[in-house]
Amino acid sequence: MDTVVEISASSKDKNVGKQIDAVFSYIKELEDHLNEYSDGSWLSKVNNSNETSFDMDADVYEMLVIADSLYKLTHGAFDPTIKPVWDLWGFNSESPTPPDSLEIKAQLKRVGFHKLSFDKQKLIKPADMQISLGAIAKGYILDKAFAYMQSKGLKSGYISCRSSIRFFGLGFPQVVYIQHPRKAEDHIASFKIFNKSVGTSGDYQQFYEIDGIRYHHIINALTGYPVQNVHSVTIEGPTAAWADGLSTALFLMAPEEAIEIAKQFPETNAIIYYDRDGEIVSLKSMGFKDSELKENP
Repeated sequence: MDTVVEISASSKDKNVGKQIDAVFSYIKELEDHLNEYSDGSWLSKVNNSNETSFDMDADVYEMLVIADSLYKLTHGAFDPTIKPVWDLWGFNSESPTPPDSLEIKAQLKRVGFHKLSFDKQKLIKPADMQISLGAIAKGYILDKAFAYMQSKGLKSGYISCRSSIRFFGLGFPQVVYIQHPRKAEDHIASFKIFNKSVGTSGDYQQFYEIDGIRYHHIINALTGYPVQNVHSVTIEGPTAAWADGLSTALFLMAPEEAIEIAKQFPETNAIIYYDRDGEIVSLKSMGFKDSELKENP
């Protein structure tokens, strides 16, 4: 998960502490299973194989279904096969530098979600194609952990990994804070949520700066470059996986188009912070406009 995971839950069982410990263990197992950088994971084996056909993994299938919707929604800007280009930018390196434009152009030839096919049984892809589901995986793991918590008798609470959070079974709304994209210790807005999920994608989460230019980790698969001028997208939605993935997908689009897309989903609300003439401004869907949203620019 590469982040802090926090769980708060109530239970009639006096061993609630052990129940929560079991949830953390379950999350660790899922993380190892879905981590593309773990040698034993399904994704790592697929990404480092010269084969083209693989038995499908059940968890990966569910995430690929979401990814397929987001790929189509963004006309290809959201693409889980972006990994070869993403790796060029060196976000996991101690001394990252922007790649050469010719390198980007060469690696973009390996990108294209439409080139793979999948169902519940099989995945078929070009031999040199690599898959990354990082834009969905954290939210997906929270959803699975939520179901696991219910099976353990945990009736209410929340599970959070900072950029994603899922509330459940609570009898009153909770306040969620959106981090200020340029003030690390401050928030730019807050709003109330009632037993739903939140996902945020931001240009401050993973980045480096060179000569005053910020290079962040949200790469447009159509260009091979980080998105410019968008600072953060926060989604309120029915599941953490959907909120997680959609926040990244809308980040990849022009804010005006993205907010119109968000309006297509009745259970989903969005707030987008972006740069306009050197000033941080926002666009909000109607649900956020009508809720107790408080902005703190």
